[in-house]
Amino acid sequence: MLFGWLSADASDAPDVLASMAAALRVTAEQRESVWTVGTLGIGLLERPVDGDEPVREPARATDGSALWMSGEAFDWPSHGGIRGAGESRSLLFRKRLLDAIGAEGPAAIRDLDGEYQIAFWNAAERALVLLNDRFAALPMYVAAARRGVAFAGGVRGVLMAPGVSAAPDVDALKEAVSFGGYRLGGRTNVRDIAMVPPATAVTISAGRFETRRYWTWAELRDGDATDARVLMEETRSAWANAIARRLDGARRPGLTLSGGLDSRAILAEAARQQRTVSALTYGVPHSDDVTIARRAARAAGAEWHLYPLYTEGWLERRTKRILETDGLMDLVDLMHAEPLDVMPSAFDVYLSGYIGDVVSGATYLDIRNPEELLASLPYYGGRLALPAHEARERARQLIAAVPGPARFAPYEHKLPQAIARIGDAARPFAHVRRPFVDYRVFETAQRVPHALRRRHRWHELWLCSTYPSLFRIPNQRTGVPPGSSRLRWQVTRAARYGWRRLLNGARVAGLPVAVRDRSYHPDERYWSQPAARAAIESAILRAESISCEVFGRARVDQTVREFFTHGAAPVQVIGALYVFERYHQTLSASLADARRHLGQHAC
Repeated sequence: MLFGWLSADASDAPDVLASMAAALRVTAEQRESVWTVGTLGIGLLERPVDGDEPVREPARATDGSALWMSGEAFDWPSHGGIRGAGESRSLLFRKRLLDAIGAEGPAAIRDLDGEYQIAFWNAAERALVLLNDRFAALPMYVAAARRGVAFAGGVRGVLMAPGVSAAPDVDALKEAVSFGGYRLGGRTNVRDIAMVPPATAVTISAGRFETRRYWTWAELRDGDATDARVLMEETRSAWANAIARRLDGARRPGLTLSGGLDSRAILAEAARQQRTVSALTYGVPHSDDVTIARRAARAAGAEWHLYPLYTEGWLERRTKRILETDGLMDLVDLMHAEPLDVMPSAFDVYLSGYIGDVVSGATYLDIRNPEELLASLPYYGGRLALPAHEARERARQLIAAVPGPARFAPYEHKLPQAIARIGDAARPFAHVRRPFVDYRVFETAQRVPHALRRRHRWHELWLCSTYPSLFRIPNQRTGVPPGSSRLRWQVTRAARYGWRRLLNGARVAGLPVAVRDRSYHPDERYWSQPAARAAIESAILRAESISCEVFGRARVDQTVREFFTHGAAPVQVIGALYVFERYHQTLSASLADARRHLGQHAC
């Protein structure tokens, strides 16, 4: 990640950069480099790829301009392409970027396919331009203070800059308990720090910053394909190329494998390209999800590893990750962070497989108005949630802010907050690449007519027809192989429910039967264990509880009590309350600890 501080006083840059790096560091493997250019201080903290340069020196121009890049790119059609991901990490490539952006401005990277942050120092204008990719895969946060402007790939880095307040954003908490556990758009848990939107150029100068889009969703060709057979071949070709590009340079590629379809699609194509992939599955042993994932790994010849969730110390492990993830993943989603410590031993390149059905399936396809957006977020309602009329108005604002059709609202306002954070949490531990957001894959998927995506289940048709051996295996969500009829799905669904109900009845009657979990994370059962419940309740209901101040102690207490006794509130609501409280309860001490370690290092 990049981080930096542009102020009117060049003398404070070294100390600010050092404190930012101390706060942002997660693992010892991350390498830190810092530079100063006039009043600009800029740093890079990144886990090196095998054979990467010891230091990613900036590209420099004769007029004093310079360019830094974090992350990597896979293709750049308008500028002669890229021979491989390794090239995009080279000084020569950064010089290409510097020349192109210097001549054309941010529009030069409209088709730069990758997951990256770019910082361009325009010496002539004494301005810094920050650029991200179309999907904001590597989040960037920014804040203006009295003495300058700070930016970083983590909120805690920005908070180390002089004058940036750590005051909580209570509106972020209100959104999280209303909309699936997530705050929306650019919100963070800190009032004065915002996340940069996708495909955006942030220009920083003279103690302020402004944002401008260099690419929008409206530029995509939407549902215009006319020949399904040709489109299927284009889909297969784009996917094969995306996987090949993301396997480039990987010595031990791997993925986290669930019982769903997205990670299995990566596994299938990697196996077809004769690459052995390490598959890491996390979940409750013997659950349907884990059983299906093991079966898929065996069919592909992958090395399969199980990381059991909810073993002793699970709450402590998740809580440890709250500050590292800036309090932006609720307690449910922090399950994705539990296996991070074992990832380096399983793989060096992590092929992340989320949002496949969003990209090429029917998920979010029919969003046209605030009501449909609310259903997709989802809007929970309930005692602590925004009233329905306020939620609709928030959804209307979100759609109005989308630079393109309303169905792309989740890409702007939810997915960078929800899905992208899972990969971002893993970046200090492994090199993350996400093939479903390959630009050509994404653009090809948008050309699929909506009727094909919706009624003919294009996503499943593509996978089943291309990789039949792996997609004869059931999808955990439905219990039947993808492409099965809706009748078979409904019959199987009823049978699964009836069988579990029968076994549960037998267990209650005292018979020695085991009821296999359907989901790999049966949260409510484990959160309700006495020690976990006590820890969760004490964090949410503490004397200085921000949640109780915002919503009223009686309402919060009743919501928490009803969750544990009747399961009345969605688990994400409780998870969001817990993380928000723990984050702000420990934030000041964490930042002070980073400054203390910095002082000891200086001595």
